[in-house]
Amino acid sequence: MTQESSTSIKEKALAKALSNMLRPLVRLLIHQDITYVGLLNLLKRTYVEVAEESFSIETKKLTDSRISLLTGIHRGDVKRIRTENINQPTEKELKASLSSQLISIWMGHQGYIDSEGNPLVLFRCQQDGSPSFEEMVFSVSKDKHPRSILDEWLSQGLVELLQEKGVDKIQLKETGYVPAEDFEEKLFFAGKNIGSHLTAVAHNLENKTPAMFDRAVYYSNLTDESIEKIEALSKERMMAVLTEINQLANQLQEQDSALDNAAENATKEMHVGAYFSRALLKNEQSSSSEQE
Repeated sequence: MTQESSTSIKEKALAKALSNMLRPLVRLLIHQDITYVGLLNLLKRTYVEVAEESFSIETKKLTDSRISLLTGIHRGDVKRIRTENINQPTEKELKASLSSQLISIWMGHQGYIDSEGNPLVLFRCQQDGSPSFEEMVFSVSKDKHPRSILDEWLSQGLVELLQEKGVDKIQLKETGYVPAEDFEEKLFFAGKNIGSHLTAVAHNLENKTPAMFDRAVYYSNLTDESIEKIEALSKERMMAVLTEINQLANQLQEQDSALDNAAENATKEMHVGAYFSRALLKNEQSSSSEQE
C-alpha cells in the first residue's frame, strides 16, 4: 500500500468518525437556532484557543503568525481573538459547579457518610449539631448562603427537609446533581462531560501512553422491554461504581492537598463518567463489542 493511499484511507475514516460525532451536535445546534455561520465563528475562536494552549514551542513565543499558519485563520482575526476574554464563568455555571462539589462531598467525605458509604442525614444549622448542611456549604464557599442553596435544592427535589424533635434536618434524595429545568446548567455539565470524553478519545488516537480508558458495549435488534431492562441495570451498577470512585477521590484529594509540596505535585485533575444511549435501529448489521 502506498503512503498516499494509506493517508487517503485514514482521511476517510476520520471523516466518517467526525460525521458520527457531529450529527447529534448539529441536531442540537439547529434545535437551538444556531446556524452554520454561528458555529463557524465559535469554531474559529476554538481553533485559536487550542493552538495557543497545545501547540506552543517551548523556546519560542507563540506569535499570531504561527497560530494563523497552524489554523488557517487570518492573522487579524487571530490577534482580535487573543485579546478578547469571553471565557469567564457565568453565574449559572458557578452555581452548577458549586452544587456538584457539595453533593460530591456529601456522598464522598468521611464526615458526611455512614459506615456503609451512604450519605448521612445532616443537621440544617451548625448550632443544632454536626455534621450540618451549613458547615458543609461553608467548607466549599463562604460567599454563598446555605439558605439560598437549600431553597434551590428543595425546589429541584434534590433534598428533603425533615423535622426531628423540633430540629430541622436535611436528607439527600438524589445521588448526583442533575439540573431538572435549567438549560444553562445542563449545558455546563454537557460541555464538561463530552469535552472530557473527547479528550480521552483524542489522547488515544494520538497514540499517547499510557492510553486512557475508553470502553463501550453496544447491541442492536432489541425490543423496548429489553432496552429498559438493560438501562435499569446500567443505571444501578454505574451509579454504584461512580459513588465508590467519588468517595475514594474525595479521600485522596484531602490527603494530597495536605502534603507539604501540594502546590508543586497536586496539580492533576480527573473526570470519569457513564452514559446510556438508546436509538432507533439504522440499516447496519447487528453487533456487540467493546472498543477502545
